[in-house]
Amino acid sequence: MDLPIPSSGTLQPRYRRVLSFGDVLDESIRLFRQHWSTFALVSAVAFLVPGLLTVALSAYGLLGRTNFDFAELSRGVVPQSSNSPPQLVALTAAGILSGLFYVIWSAAVTAATEVYMRGGEPKLSSVYRRALRRFFTVLIGTIVLTLGVSVLTAIAVVLFVITLFGILGIVVALVALLIWWLSPGARKPWVRWLVILAMPFGLPTYYGVRWSLFVAAAVLERRGPIASLVRSSELVERHFFRVLCILTVSSVIVGVLLYAPAALIEVPLLISSASRGQLGVAPIEAAIINAVTLVLRILVESVGVIVYTVMFIDLRNRREGTDMAERLTQLEALPVTPGG
Repeated sequence: MDLPIPSSGTLQPRYRRVLSFGDVLDESIRLFRQHWSTFALVSAVAFLVPGLLTVALSAYGLLGRTNFDFAELSRGVVPQSSNSPPQLVALTAAGILSGLFYVIWSAAVTAATEVYMRGGEPKLSSVYRRALRRFFTVLIGTIVLTLGVSVLTAIAVVLFVITLFGILGIVVALVALLIWWLSPGARKPWVRWLVILAMPFGLPTYYGVRWSLFVAAAVLERRGPIASLVRSSELVERHFFRVLCILTVSSVIVGVLLYAPAALIEVPLLISSASRGQLGVAPIEAAIINAVTLVLRILVESVGVIVYTVMFIDLRNRREGTDMAERLTQLEALPVTPGG
């Protein structure tokens, strides 16, 4: 396991205090608004190559046929071109490339966010050097998390069926949550696990949230893939519902910023195609939609990672008093004056 190393500089005073639910979101949005151009530049470096490839493949119709004629469909004619080998290869290649660049991007935005929180000015080159050094760690951590959540989802499907397709499970989980809320003395581990196992898909949700901050642990503390997942789980343990709510709200914010403007382009194109007796959009129109989505991702998608990073540092301060340790380090570094 890689040992965590201290970063240069110390946290700004505003990030040394304990942050409330609203504070985490407010500080994250403030960081984004003040430095949006830097975050956009960091995002552009990672998103442009896979994004432009997706646009090009869409324009050539290699990402699957998206435009169907109503007359053909009414006669029961189902186009087979979407399953052609070239399109499957293009889809797979584009997906893998996008995933690899996304891993680098998430590490880079995390590093840039921490530099700002410590009062510095991140340089693009240093941010990406740091991200590339942690690339394989974050990549392996992502794979492990994905596999883990997939296995837990399979188990949750079995539990979902056993609990009468979630009907009995929801009732049991709500009763257990009510007991947990009204009777602090009844907050035993078995009650918590009853809620997790009875709630539909509660198991993958629980561990997905517990492991959600592993990128920050891998980048900021230089922990290994498994150790970063364990570190995230430790920090989230006593703050599960708070973290879940913050991540949900931040996901909604990013989703609205990304897809609401894109819908203003996509919906008119879909209506235009429908007026011509076609379902879906033509390759050129699909390329336009993907180009707009690319621009929006560059501009706003970093908000989510900023929230993760701010929350990671806040949880670390809450659990370990990292901010106090930094202050003591600063005091010890001060020169001792004669007679002082």
